[in-house]
Amino acid sequence: MRIQEKILFCFYSSTFLFGFYLFSYKIQRDDTFLLLTCYTLLFVILYLWIRKYNSLIGVFIIGLICRALFWEHIPSLSEDFYRFLWDGNIQLLGINPYQYNPSQIVDSVIFPNSSTIYNQMSDLSLINYTNYPPLSQYLFKLICHLDQNGILNYVKGIRCVYLIGEICLFFGTKFLLEYLKLDPKYIVWYFLNPIVIIEGFGNLHSESFMLCFTIFSWIFCFKKNPFLGGLFMAIAIGIKLLPLLFIPFFFRFLGYRKFILFALISGFFSIIIWFPFFNGIMIENYLNTIRLWFNYFEFNGSIYKIIRFIGYKTYGYNIIRQLGNITPYINIGLIFCFSLLYSNLNNKRILESLLLFLSCYFFISTTIHPWYIINLILVGIISGYAFPIIWSLTVFWSYNAYSSNFIQENIVLQLFSYCLVYGCFFYEIFYKKLGHHLQKPNFFSS
Repeated sequence: MRIQEKILFCFYSSTFLFGFYLFSYKIQRDDTFLLLTCYTLLFVILYLWIRKYNSLIGVFIIGLICRALFWEHIPSLSEDFYRFLWDGNIQLLGINPYQYNPSQIVDSVIFPNSSTIYNQMSDLSLINYTNYPPLSQYLFKLICHLDQNGILNYVKGIRCVYLIGEICLFFGTKFLLEYLKLDPKYIVWYFLNPIVIIEGFGNLHSESFMLCFTIFSWIFCFKKNPFLGGLFMAIAIGIKLLPLLFIPFFFRFLGYRKFILFALISGFFSIIIWFPFFNGIMIENYLNTIRLWFNYFEFNGSIYKIIRFIGYKTYGYNIIRQLGNITPYINIGLIFCFSLLYSNLNNKRILESLLLFLSCYFFISTTIHPWYIINLILVGIISGYAFPIIWSLTVFWSYNAYSSNFIQENIVLQLFSYCLVYGCFFYEIFYKKLGHHLQKPNFFSS
């Protein structure tokens, strides 16, 4: 490497790391201009770094350093982790976290930092039942059991587990890419993606931890090992429910007998994971929480916003409840189309079908928080699509809604961001994929 290239490499790397330092110690959620500008510049710097350099060991080392910058960071962009700590601590008191919401039992429970944790939770967390599956609950309980000396110690405990998961995810994805005869450097847009680092490791959302086990489930399914594929799928579902929707996509690939075994193993281990919390009240409360996601919550939706506008013009009120009642059936129809009607007879086609389904799933959702798009990035880069990467940039702009004391979405910025995503999506679907433009020159030629 020539001296000029070394200088440029150091400049890109140090600037990239400095951006994450600002996120971890300086920028708050209501610093809208600085927040969005810094995040966008991180994307630009990453793009330039990838086009010029991009070695696998460099990706791994820089990714670990970026995450290390958040080690002492109390999440400032999301209050969700306070609910993690609440659920973990009440389990230590022998209380089923699915049975009560925080506002129902706040006066009858006492544990270290209980008042701080309760007061820092969002209003939605205070009045609603938990929506985190059992393996996430076990993790929350373990962290609270090991250390109760302060909020930061709780956070470090969760980050320690997540870091192990991300390292396993890195090498699991590397193996999967090599198995698919793709360049393992594809992982760069995931492992160094600002949204993965900031929302996954910084704000403690569990998408990456869930994807770690999902990746290994896919690997064993591609090797036609339904037992281990089902086991890892059950673990992934125990962290986040989303992978439950992935199971039908392996029907044609595995064949009837192996698919039935795969589904049964997934179900069997899921029952074991869920059983300690299982009772009639838990089922009712959890289903009510899922209904709320479809029927009441709304933030940064795309197609939903258009339908809502039509509803106001036609009926004079928000039709989210009516839309929420039919959305699950639309998703079932999408699963049927992409898993059974598509010829998912090879592994690359399965991942492309998963990407298209998940994209449609999020397109019609009423709520799209930035960390949701983490689920699209891996299947996007493996399939050669650029729109998930573009979406991982523009979805973060939704933090503009928190620029004041109350949540107010910027419709103009939202329209612009979705125009970029939909424009790229339809261009790639009907014309050609653009993933090679986001990689090192000739990166996809391998």
